Amino acid sequence: MKIALKMTGCKNNRYELDQILRWAIGNQIPVVKEEDADYCIINTCTVTHVADKKSRQMVRRTKNNNKELKTIVFGCGARMQREDFEKIMEVDYLLPDMQSVIEFLEENLDICRGGDVNAPTGDERSRVLTQVQDGCDNYCTYCIIAAARGKSQSREFEDIIDEINEHYKNGYNEVVLTGINIGAYGASSTKKPEESRFAELLELILEKTDIPRIRISSLGPEYFSEDLFEVLQNPRICRHIHLSIQSCSDTVLERMKRNYTVKDVENVIKRLKKDIPGVAITTDIIVGFPEETEKEFKETMDFVKKNPLAKAHVFPYSIRKNTLAAQMEQVDDDTKKKRAKELQKLADKQRKDFIKSQIGKKISVLWENNDEGLTDNYIRVKNTQDKEPFSESATGLTKENVLE
Repeated sequence: MKIALKMTGCKNNRYELDQILRWAIGNQIPVVKEEDADYCIINTCTVTHVADKKSRQMVRRTKNNNKELKTIVFGCGARMQREDFEKIMEVDYLLPDMQSVIEFLEENLDICRGGDVNAPTGDERSRVLTQVQDGCDNYCTYCIIAAARGKSQSREFEDIIDEINEHYKNGYNEVVLTGINIGAYGASSTKKPEESRFAELLELILEKTDIPRIRISSLGPEYFSEDLFEVLQNPRICRHIHLSIQSCSDTVLERMKRNYTVKDVENVIKRLKKDIPGVAITTDIIVGFPEETEKEFKETMDFVKKNPLAKAHVFPYSIRKNTLAAQMEQVDDDTKKKRAKELQKLADKQRKDFIKSQIGKKISVLWENNDEGLTDNYIRVKNTQDKEPFSESATGLTKENVLE
């Protein structure tokens, strides 16, 4: 029996596929390309209507490429859009989550163990994901992920430490800490940032592991404490913070039911830039949120101009069924596209400005292969000095070795 793995969506979906991959390797189940597989396991996303569409297209395309294989479909898209996926003829098995997939494989497939397990752990690069938390309790008015993932749950300290040590033992030099709301690690609810133990988790990882680089995925502004600001200055923690902003207008944030203000965001940005020279602050911003006025959009534009970011992904608001925002007065598509284009143009310029500000500096790089690598502050560079793949070293940043 041979399996293939595919996905759409976020780092959490990637982590879940990695777990299935490790299960397969541990049970000597060959993991191959889809054209050679008997079963293809597909993890789906539902964060936007575009993600839903991509997930459905992936299922259909996979089956059309190999009509002999069976598809096992799971994940957020499969859970939240179950009726839609049930109508897709190319879906053979529709399951809710990662554990259900593993149990299904163990209990229902006539598995032939042995042979070549020719898929690597992780993603053929020298960084690997570790999920520290899953789920969310916030129920922001635009978001369906809290319903898709359930309540916030944090993993035990010991399990996280053991997993990271195992990754380092297997040759990885960077771990990316991921989750749906990782700032809420250790809290009884994502609505209680004062209970967060994320800073404590970072301190334990620094103390009890030797992995050279620790990269952090998205953090909400409400979770930044003095302890967190302090630990983020450790040189083993990558100078890259993906700050969950969503909007830079207080009235829009209020309609979104976000738990912070624009001033909170600005304070975090200023403090990070003060404490960590060369830090890359990246973000996602939604434009055209229901009822967004020209004045509110201008507030976001003005904020980004005043507080330059290293990179921003700007996207127009996408209606999600069964959310409060779907019942609000919608901004027309043309206006959303126009605003997204205008803000993305500004963000792209700031990206170039950030990279330009780093030219001439010596920066830590994790070399992924013979051709390129990623700096600790999130700049992709060419391997011009023939550095050893999957190793970390410092390089002088020049216009010639920047790939962006």
